[in-house]
Amino acid sequence: MDIDNLKKQLGSRLKELRLAEGLKQEDLEDHGFSYRYYGKMERGLVNPTLETLVRLCEIFEVSLSELFMFLEDSEFVSEDREAVAVKVAGILKGKEEIKIHKLRVFLEEIL
Repeated sequence: MDIDNLKKQLGSRLKELRLAEGLKQEDLEDHGFSYRYYGKMERGLVNPTLETLVRLCEIFEVSLSELFMFLEDSEFVSEDREAVAVKVAGILKGKEEIKIHKLRVFLEEIL
């Protein structure tokens, strides 16, 4: 297993979770992370400790297995996953109910 690639995939997953919550990197400072360190995690430049991963799971309200779900689903290219996450987060952040409803209907149709 390539550790550098794993760190990059984890970083993409963290970015996906952060954007889904409508947060900026700076918002993680409220949870004890410097935005610079958090940015390095998202870029796959650091190897976070288990304690850090558990804290992130608590912040994003996911389990460790959900955090690492990208390991089970390697068919997705992380760039594609990131692009989808950014688009969905933008729709949800705007809280335009009609767009959210249309997205739900669309997803139900294609999935």
